[in-house]
Amino acid sequence: GYVDDYTTQLFVTINNCIISEIIGLAGVISNIINVIVFYKQGFQDTVNISLFGLSVSDLGSLLTLQWENICFNPLFQQLDLPFDPSEIEHVTAGWPHVCFARITSMITAYITFERCLCVAMPLKVKIILTPKRTSFIIVGIFLVMFASTSPIFTVYWLQEKFNSVRNRTLISIVYAPNREVVERITLATNNVLSYISFFSVSIFTAVLVTNLNRKTKWRQNSAVTDRTSVASTRDNRVVKMVISISVVFIVCFAPNTMMFLGTMISPEFGTAGHLRNLNYILVLFGFSMEAINSSTSILIYLKMSSKYKQAFDEIFLCFKSTKSKYKK
Repeated sequence: GYVDDYTTQLFVTINNCIISEIIGLAGVISNIINVIVFYKQGFQDTVNISLFGLSVSDLGSLLTLQWENICFNPLFQQLDLPFDPSEIEHVTAGWPHVCFARITSMITAYITFERCLCVAMPLKVKIILTPKRTSFIIVGIFLVMFASTSPIFTVYWLQEKFNSVRNRTLISIVYAPNREVVERITLATNNVLSYISFFSVSIFTAVLVTNLNRKTKWRQNSAVTDRTSVASTRDNRVVKMVISISVVFIVCFAPNTMMFLGTMISPEFGTAGHLRNLNYILVLFGFSMEAINSSTSILIYLKMSSKYKQAFDEIFLCFKSTKSKYKK
């Protein structure tokens, strides 16, 4: 149904200026911790490299979303600023956030794919996916996604412009003549990459869950040596952690994925259609869900990764004990 402008603004204030801001702040702190912990653990393990890359992209996604939330804040907009927050948000926060969110999607897809390879080719996977190759893949994902969104910054410029509402010259957005064409192509490219990563994660996660259930039944019905049991338990822990990361990703990214599909099917649901306010609300809700995805990974690591918890304790409990010593 139709959503009026007042309801839309009320949703923006509650969702972006309060709920999303709190989630994002917690997420920024947790991902800084993740980056520190994975860096301390080193890059000899392919899983660590992938999760380090995921933490960096999550941090970028949350920082840009935090800036977007600040730009949406009515109190911030009322300040005597040299720029128009409602305009520059699109190019300094909106698109950068989309870029980092897509990187998160692609890295999550790669992590689930890597685990599926471990299942399909357990003896060959370490030869195929070495730490060096994994590093190149993760860096490659960042570069490809930066390249896929970079055209949008060629048709938007930050420039001084007279603002009739504020009755003064402010830094605002100026559009290039070919803006609509470039924006349409860039949106289509990013949406296709988003669908590929989302459905890849869904398929690979289903494969991992099926295989985990099969292995659990096999272990219950077979006699296995202690050595085999320890190795199998360790592998299962990693698989369960990857499945948990993937399930949270699927739940949190589903709203925006479905919304973008709806926009393609029904033009009325687009940004210029009759249901544009509903579209706007759902996009912002989807951004908040993406913030939840990027903010909750630390809970999964602490609960399901003994290596992560050990490194976390070494860094932060050591810091705490040093601080206590100085107080004495």
